Amino acid sequence: MEFDPNLPWRTIHGHGFNAHVGPVSFARVSDSEWRFFLDIEAHHINIGGVCHGGVSLTLADIGMGSGAYAAGGNRPCTTIQMDAHFIAAAKKGQRLLGAARLVRATHELAFMECELYAGGRQTLRASGVWKYLSPRKG
Repeated sequence: MEFDPNLPWRTIHGHGFNAHVGPVSFARVSDSEWRFFLDIEAHHINIGGVCHGGVSLTLADIGMGSGAYAAGGNRPCTTIQMDAHFIAAAKKGQRLLGAARLVRATHELAFMECELYAGGRQTLRASGVWKYLSPRKG
């Protein structure tokens, strides 16, 4: 997958744990597809000299979760299940580019798929389920 600079990118610096990973940039491609990316820096690298697997998993979770949130009309949601397969390593200085897709949505759940790429190679494939949360009272 190639980076498309013409998409309507917006940068999110995140809150809490997500602030330690990003900033992450997002773009909506359609009502059921999103792109996102993270530029891999020194603090994303593990002892083996490549992007830490937790960074890739977190980016996939953020990308699919953001897609589920948007697909649900900006309703808060939470990850209730996620599977991932590591395919190749990403390296410092590369852009970790993601594509998330809504597979199916119900009133309560969003089923998502995601792929990550770096340097023109697929690095991760993931899928998951997000549960829409009830509005907080009071």
